[in-house]
Formats: sequence, C-alpha cells, structure tokens
Amino acid sequence: MSKASRPDPVRTSGRSFISRVREDQMLIERVELLEQAPLFSVLHPSDLRILAARFHLVRYGRGEVIFREGETAERLFLSDVGTVKLSIGSPTGPELLIGVLGRGQIFGELEVIDRGTRAMDARAMEDSTVYALSSDVFWTMMENRPALARRLLELMARRLRRADQTSQDLVFFDAPTRLARRLLQLAEEHGESVGAGEESVRVTVRVTQEELANMIGVSRESANRLVASFSERGWVDWNEGYPILLQPEALVRRAR
Repeated sequence: MSKASRPDPVRTSGRSFISRVREDQMLIERVELLEQAPLFSVLHPSDLRILAARFHLVRYGRGEVIFREGETAERLFLSDVGTVKLSIGSPTGPELLIGVLGRGQIFGELEVIDRGTRAMDARAMEDSTVYALSSDVFWTMMENRPALARRLLELMARRLRRADQTSQDLVFFDAPTRLARRLLQLAEEHGESVGAGEESVRVTVRVTQEELANMIGVSRESANRLVASFSERGWVDWNEGYPILLQPEALVRRAR
C-alpha cells in the first residue's frame, strides 16, 4: 500500500471516538425514554441499559401504517416523537378510534404476549419516531424479571377496564356525555395545565374532529355540532386541534 492510500490513524481514531460518543448519547436518551414508560420503569437501571440497546429506531411519515389488523405480531413498540392512533376498521362505516398514544407509551404488546395476530391498526398521526423491540427479547426479559411481569398484568387490567368503559359509554351514554368523557380522558393522558391560574388543561396531541367523531361513535357533522356547543358554553376551546379544557369541572359534571 502506498503512503498516499494509507488511512490516517488520527482521523480514524477521531471518527471512532465521535461515533462512540454519539452511540452512548443515543443510549442514554433511550434509557431516559424507557424510564418514562410505565411498563419498563420498574426495571433496574442496568436492565434498562440492556433493553435500550435492543430497541431499534423506526421512523414513520404522517398517515403511514405501523401495523395492520390481522398481521403477525413480531414486535412491540415504544412511542418517542409524534403521535400514533390505534383503530379498528369497519366494513360498513367509519373506523372506531381506540386510542391516541404519545411519548413514552407502549403499543402492540398484547398480541406479542398471546403470540396472536394484530387486533387493530396502528398508524402515525404525524411524522413520528418509535422504537421497536422483538417479541423474543421481550419474552426473555419478562421471564427473568418478575417485577416486569407484575407491572404488565397491572397495565393490562387497566387497559381492559378502559376498553369495557368505552363499550359501556357507547351503549349507555348519549353523544354529549361521550364527548365530555373522551375529552377528559385525552386531558388525563396528554394534558398540561395552562392559563394564569393553571385552571385550564391543554391536550398536547393534535386531534381532528373526524378522529374525535370516530372516538365517540358519531358522524363528523355531529362531532362538529357537539364541539361548537361545548365552545358556546365556554367549556372548550378547540384550538386548531389541540383542545383546551377551559372548564374541566363543567365537563366532569357533564360526563356523569
């Protein structure tokens, strides 16, 4: 090899060092994200580092499908940037929007647990970044960490209760009550206090009125009228899709 063609050891060493620094920083950020996830927050820091190294970064554009109903479940996902919606399609009408997920929330884990097919669709509502973990890695970690298995059972029970509540809402409550209940749920999951006395709550994920209609089982036109009615009462400011609950206490009363 001629002198001119030999790699510069100083430059090579510098690039390797910078790459290691970047990798370490990415791992630290991934661990911090796992610490925010209710499912994984029970793990020891050393386990979190091991797990963080096994997650793979995946980016999705707005409207892109992450998985479809009926597909084989080989991975679970952890949301980082952007929002993801879970929905069930209908052959005769609009989809039923099951949930909207933001940073630190896990999805796709139930089908990984029962080794079945996907029960719903997952789609990016905006440009999103998620981390994927293979089912084999998840099962290995769960089998060796009882605290993780217990936390998983707790979260599954909570999700089942919420699914039962959603079904009951559709049967037993009128549309205005369902809207109030869903707005309160969005605020609980994705809300931040705003206003001079922080008496109002702003939903930090963007939701269209069509998506809101799919959440409460009404047409888009009906959802528009309901939102307008709530706005006239001073309960809600639609805020271009980031609803602000101006009077949460009034919505609580309406949700009963």
